[in-house]
Amino acid sequence: MLGDEFLSQEELDSLLNGLNEEPSIDNSLLDMMGEVGNISMGAGATTMSTLLRRKVNITSPETSLVKFKDIKEKFNGNQLVITIQYKKGLEGLNSFVLPENVALIIANLMMGGDGNIDETQSLDEISMSAVGEAMNQMMGSSSTAISEFIKTPVDISPPEVGIIDFSNKDTQFPPIESDADADIISVKFNMDIEGLSSTTFWQFIPAKFAKHIEELMKKVMAGDDSEQSTQQPVQQQPVQQTQQPMQQPMQQPMQQPMQQMQQPSGFSQNVIQQGSGVNVNPVNFGAISGNQTIPNENVDMSKLQLLLDVPLEVTVELGNTSMSLREVLQLHQGSMLQLDKLAGEPLDIYANGKLIARGEVVVIEESFGVRITEIVSLDERLRSLK
Repeated sequence: MLGDEFLSQEELDSLLNGLNEEPSIDNSLLDMMGEVGNISMGAGATTMSTLLRRKVNITSPETSLVKFKDIKEKFNGNQLVITIQYKKGLEGLNSFVLPENVALIIANLMMGGDGNIDETQSLDEISMSAVGEAMNQMMGSSSTAISEFIKTPVDISPPEVGIIDFSNKDTQFPPIESDADADIISVKFNMDIEGLSSTTFWQFIPAKFAKHIEELMKKVMAGDDSEQSTQQPVQQQPVQQTQQPMQQPMQQPMQQPMQQMQQPSGFSQNVIQQGSGVNVNPVNFGAISGNQTIPNENVDMSKLQLLLDVPLEVTVELGNTSMSLREVLQLHQGSMLQLDKLAGEPLDIYANGKLIARGEVVVIEESFGVRITEIVSLDERLRSLK
């Protein structure tokens, strides 16, 4: 258009078509999804290592772009396909494709085997159930890692696991997209199961799903920038020098027990097994302060002396949960139980089943211990022990 001339109809149509087109996928989005995959599968590998009792490494994500209709052309024969539906925070479907022989190894290890399989073997119902449980735990850890990355709560449905024969021309790939020509981001991972298998597997992410993650990440980055700009003047204030001596005595005795407490209650990604090589140091105990509780005059201490040598069973409760008989019968080595206490929450200490105190987990030389943080009053303890 020149001067004051009006746009022609062709120019208007071209402009409108440009507005209706979705933004193209650039290399920056591919790189971001590779980073998301690296973070999520890193957490998933930790969970798999715990479940399989072997070191599992998942590395080197390679991203590329493929049309939905062309995904089937990448594979031959039987492959394990895992489909994840995101319900909260993110919405949509993702699919993973894993070689069948690797699925057999995972099933064998989940059921207590040594991972050595017959190449002619196929996945039966029990093996498929074992693989499904492993994938459920792995994808749960992965979604948690994504949630932390994008600063948004993420919830997924239990994965749908099945074997698909890609040699069959009539095979239908899971409907992660409705448009056959839709762009799909393919993420290729290398996976190594210690001493057993080295292979590759794929994740397929719809472009719209990836763009949603990109939008959330931009919000997170914008929020971090604004937070830093508001905090910067505060950090330059001299008041910080007067606060530092007060923070040190609180952090030293508390941080290490809290960190040790979080690991056994984080389930899949935080379970520590014997021989895992995790270094645990003795805890630096802080000074115990507080006023001594004076016994009530109604308590006859002379009679109490007769009971001082009576043995009591002292127990510490990490937490509890309720399960049906069906759920108990389905437990196997590697199953995770979620308790009703949060990581870092004080543990209840009982004497003969009566609550007497609360505390936090510590390590004393090579043994676990409990540091008392709250003691029930003497009167209340005596009444509870009657």
